[in-house]
Amino acid sequence: MNIDKLKQKILSKISEKELEKKVNEKIEENSGLLGEESAVMLVAQELGIEITYGDDEEEYDFSIKDIADGQKNVEVTGKIIEISPAKDFNRKDGTTGKLASVTIGDNTGITRLTLWNDKTDLIEGLKKGDVVKIENAFSRKWNDKVELNSGSELSIEKLKKYDESRYPILKDNYKISELMPNLSGTINAEVVTAYPKKEFSRKDGTKGQLKSLFLKDDTGSIRGTLWNELADFEVKKGDIAEVSGYVKQGYSGLEISVDNIGILKETTEEEKPVEKLSISELTSFDGEYVTVSGNIVNISGSREVKFSDRTAEVQDIYINDGTGMVKTAFWGTNKSVLDDLKEGDYVTISNAKLRTYTDNTGEKRADLTYNYMSGLKKDETASKKVLEEITEIKDILSGSADNSDVTVVGMVTNAYPVNEFQRSSGGTGKVRNIMLEDGTGSIRMALWDSDAETEISEGDVVKIIHGYAKESGEYMDLSTGRFGRIEVNPKGVSIKSPRHYIADLEEGVSTEISGTIVDYRKQDVILNLCPNCRKRLNLVDNKYLCEVCGEVEPNELLVSTLAVDDGTGVINCRIYGNNVEKVTELSKNKLKEMNMDALADVLGKDVLFYGTPSFRNDDLEFAVKRVNFVDVSKELEVLKQP
Repeated sequence: MNIDKLKQKILSKISEKELEKKVNEKIEENSGLLGEESAVMLVAQELGIEITYGDDEEEYDFSIKDIADGQKNVEVTGKIIEISPAKDFNRKDGTTGKLASVTIGDNTGITRLTLWNDKTDLIEGLKKGDVVKIENAFSRKWNDKVELNSGSELSIEKLKKYDESRYPILKDNYKISELMPNLSGTINAEVVTAYPKKEFSRKDGTKGQLKSLFLKDDTGSIRGTLWNELADFEVKKGDIAEVSGYVKQGYSGLEISVDNIGILKETTEEEKPVEKLSISELTSFDGEYVTVSGNIVNISGSREVKFSDRTAEVQDIYINDGTGMVKTAFWGTNKSVLDDLKEGDYVTISNAKLRTYTDNTGEKRADLTYNYMSGLKKDETASKKVLEEITEIKDILSGSADNSDVTVVGMVTNAYPVNEFQRSSGGTGKVRNIMLEDGTGSIRMALWDSDAETEISEGDVVKIIHGYAKESGEYMDLSTGRFGRIEVNPKGVSIKSPRHYIADLEEGVSTEISGTIVDYRKQDVILNLCPNCRKRLNLVDNKYLCEVCGEVEPNELLVSTLAVDDGTGVINCRIYGNNVEKVTELSKNKLKEMNMDALADVLGKDVLFYGTPSFRNDDLEFAVKRVNFVDVSKELEVLKQP
């Protein structure tokens, strides 16, 4: 038995430090009578590692799938799939080197070993189909694939005894189910779909072309791609083709990059044009490539999406064909397809990849993805001009608007923090509520997930395009939903707040007042509330007591009442939360420290308060929703208005 090899097996499960500790413990437990080799064997047995004694026996503890970037002293067995003979190359210093490679595979994967200089001699006498043991190689990532390289102690041994079932069968022709990533092979298959030839731009500015096929036999299906000159090859749906090429793992399964193609049997049936589907029936075609037509009802802005290994940009459009609406995503450079499109254009999107999913309400939905095989064609005759209609909030609240599709412009009067929650599926979601006013009414808006992270502050103007409204308990909630989007402070869009003198205020009518702070109510700026029932707490013996819930930890709410005079009258204005910090220009902690002294410092300030008047104890008071300070230049503009 090779003790060094056994240690390597153990080190694939625990660290070198842990191994040393376990070996010393075994020696101590046996009063020093146990040697290191025996201690190592005991550790291996505890870890469930098989101990082999024959030098020519095949070892199974490490497979090709276990090879990761940056490993040293890699030991693995595999069947030779392909051998690239040694070739000479010239180094920069003028000397000559040698380079060869061998591709090996087992039933878990395929990898390539590159050999340099004198190590190229190790593959002499080997041939395709031999099973070999490779020792002391090192791994590295190259072109997004992990490969092996020859270290200084590299050895390659041809095995005489091995388990044939652990290795792929090498054949002249394969069934599709027998194909593996990184395998070069030939298949005989029926052409299920032959997509039109497409042109693309390379990074160097030159043009290339490709043609994609979907192929099937009695064991499975696979996508094939014909590149450049081979894309000119005539092939159609129904043909039986012999296809040779290199197999790789694609985004949605195995793909074969075709090196050679021939027609074994040409179909006699005429190829029918691709049938367009209505949007309402898309959910029955999960995973397929489909063609749809309709008018564009919404074009989203471009956004970044972060993946574990990269960041990508995506832009969406929504089209409606009268039977329903569907989203199509355009990733990366495909976004340029949308450059000359606008809402109302009638388009046909062909060969888009369809996926289905279940939304938050439990309804099955379909989305499309535009890919390199897809096409988009605009029909000017069927396009129509879209006139944007802004829905007033009062119409949403009264039910007179079509709440399934509304475009709303409003000013943010309250912006609450983002909250995280656990989905029933196990994931984490995010939600944030904001309050919007448009001069006709006020509505709550729920922002979900990525929308919840949008930078929105009180006083911002937001535009919700193709959103929807629905009842949620006591509230009517506005949401972007599947088809809507939100714009913050869009160009050319503003909200003119209604302005009233204090003497003209009416109960329940939201408006803006402008005046000077002349007094404040002598009360603490921190109101301690019960976290359960929201009742005011009493402080007794340094404990906060609720008359309903008993002793509790208080929720601290900033509160103040300021008297504002505009020359026509004086009104008490009730201010809560962040607005207290804004009007005093102090943090919550500083306000707790200064208490009522902080309110004395606001006397004489000229302010703009937006809110709603209401009667309280027979007196009209003003509940403040938004706080701003008077800007003299803007006030002059207001005075000029009729």
